[in-house]
Amino acid sequence: MRKIIAIVGAGLTFTLLAAAEDVPQMAAFLGYNYARFNPNSRFLTPFNANGGGGQLVYNFNQWIGGVVDIGAVTAGSVGRFNIDNTVVNFVAGPRVTYHNDSRFQPFAQVLFGGAHSMASVPVAAAILPPGSILPPGTVITTRVHASNTGFAMFVGGGLDIRVNEHIAIRPIGADYYLARMPRFVTGDDTNSNNFRYSAGVSFLFGAQ
Repeated sequence: MRKIIAIVGAGLTFTLLAAAEDVPQMAAFLGYNYARFNPNSRFLTPFNANGGGGQLVYNFNQWIGGVVDIGAVTAGSVGRFNIDNTVVNFVAGPRVTYHNDSRFQPFAQVLFGGAHSMASVPVAAAILPPGSILPPGTVITTRVHASNTGFAMFVGGGLDIRVNEHIAIRPIGADYYLARMPRFVTGDDTNSNNFRYSAGVSFLFGAQ
């Protein structure tokens, strides 16, 4: 009986060590980002934005890792308004990954940091009077730019599917995206409750 217990214990130990060795030390993700923004405003309606981003992950052990996430999405219009809006996020935080002996490895994360929003709108700058170098009645247009920076938080997770020891495919990553930004007009902070979807490829390096 003792021999059986010893054999089973040795087998479990070997399995755990093999799984731990299969955990990459670092991972770099590159992919597509989609965001659904819900402005806390009576004048702006929800809008979609598309872009991309990258993540750098360092795994401290089989379960816990640290993540740095930088990305940007752009919308050519906001509701009925011709507003070109780009939002850049720069966040970091912990990630819990279920590394197992299958190719499917789900994870959950909480990331904190900031977001930087840049918006521009076209406006008519001037109507040139007769006698100008340009033809009479010519309208000169320009773009008015505004930007601000605020707090951002992502809470969510995703699924990585390992292709081999160096590459994993992420078909889905979904996050609740909180952005607390100053209003462009009043400067008061306002929260917007948004959503982010991501998909792409992770490149895996090293082993624990």
